[in-house]
Amino acid sequence: MVSEQRFFPASIADEVAYLFQVSTQSSLTFGFIITLEGEVSVEVVREALDACLNLYPKFKCVLVNHYPSLRRWFRYSWEYRDITSRDILEEIEDLNPNHSRKDVMSYFRHYHFLYCIEVTRQTPLKVVFLRQPKWVNLIFFCHHAATDGIGFVFFIQRFIQFYEESFYHQKKKDEYAPDFRVISQPEIKFPWRHFSLRNYYAYLKYNALLQREPSAQVRSRGGGDLMKTLPAVVREISPPQLKMIRTTVKRYRTTINHYLLATMFRTIKKWNQQWGEKSERIYINVPVNLRSPEDRILGNILSAFNISFRSDMIDNNGRFLKLIQEEQTSLMESDLARTNVNLTWFLKPLPLKLKMLMFKHYAHTFYPTLTLSNMGICYLNPHQKDKEGFHYMGPARICSISAIANPVKWPQMVIMTYNERMAISISVSRSRFSLETVESFLDFFIRELIE
Repeated sequence: MVSEQRFFPASIADEVAYLFQVSTQSSLTFGFIITLEGEVSVEVVREALDACLNLYPKFKCVLVNHYPSLRRWFRYSWEYRDITSRDILEEIEDLNPNHSRKDVMSYFRHYHFLYCIEVTRQTPLKVVFLRQPKWVNLIFFCHHAATDGIGFVFFIQRFIQFYEESFYHQKKKDEYAPDFRVISQPEIKFPWRHFSLRNYYAYLKYNALLQREPSAQVRSRGGGDLMKTLPAVVREISPPQLKMIRTTVKRYRTTINHYLLATMFRTIKKWNQQWGEKSERIYINVPVNLRSPEDRILGNILSAFNISFRSDMIDNNGRFLKLIQEEQTSLMESDLARTNVNLTWFLKPLPLKLKMLMFKHYAHTFYPTLTLSNMGICYLNPHQKDKEGFHYMGPARICSISAIANPVKWPQMVIMTYNERMAISISVSRSRFSLETVESFLDFFIRELIE
């Protein structure tokens, strides 16, 4: 039963996401694509979406500051709306036999522009059901103020569970009642424990470096074009190629994450050398999931830190890998990611107009060179899979999955591994790169990764 309460305080993390969007004029709509082979019912998809909307009421909300309280001068709030799957799902049929599964990205780019969510007027989720001759693609568009990538994976897992319960007419274990209390999570409390000299010194040192040596930008000849296609690309590493990468990682006695970071540093250095030999500091932003293992709610429960090196320190041998390991270990031990997000508490008592001015004037000073997010191995439905390792949604095989980050001023890469296949996506603002440049940069990175 729907709560009579219509307004739920937004968390400071949700609020910061929206303030970032307004101050940078970026889109914070990210994407998630599932490609299926076999029977998929659009009617059952609608039923599963309705069940998810009921379970996760945050996806029925709009971010507002017109609620009847003086707190609206200081804080945004989520306003509950009575919507169903029919308000957020669009069905498309493309039965041209010449179109391949790869064409789904052209649909994603097109619909991202049309479905760019303005979360103060629209609820934060839209879905495209795309039927093709051999495949069905489900394209999810979500606003970052509602949840992060890990939280959305939890949503997808629930969606598949609801789909199968409806498709196979299984009796539901419970009513999946909505929990309105979690809309405002995470609750960031006054950070007393972060006022240690060690944490304070690490925080100041971290931010002073960005001010002293601003991040190098990934170069782009000619820049982007606001009128052209969204620069977003996905490539897939095959199982034999992934096996080669793991063999290399084992030889260097490191981890996949460290190897990906080392490869990206080399890629950016070599890519930028086309425009000269200037030595600059490259910052790679690494997201960090702050959830406890049992925490599966929606929300922005993550932070990040920058790993940085001057380009003259970047080379191809194991010594650089060791430097990355040492730097990341130091940043993790200092708990910098958690300190960064908890210090946002100090924004809570500030008026919204002041926060907006602060973001507009200072947000650009914290831009990294690139964000690299490795979401690891993704299990959407591990209880139903075939001999080849592919998961299923009802009778339909899940052929591939990929996540595409919201396009901002710097390139953002998301890596996700499913059934020994590594999907690598990259996206960036139209004003920075053209689609052709993004494709070239991603191919350049993959060559460095597997050679």
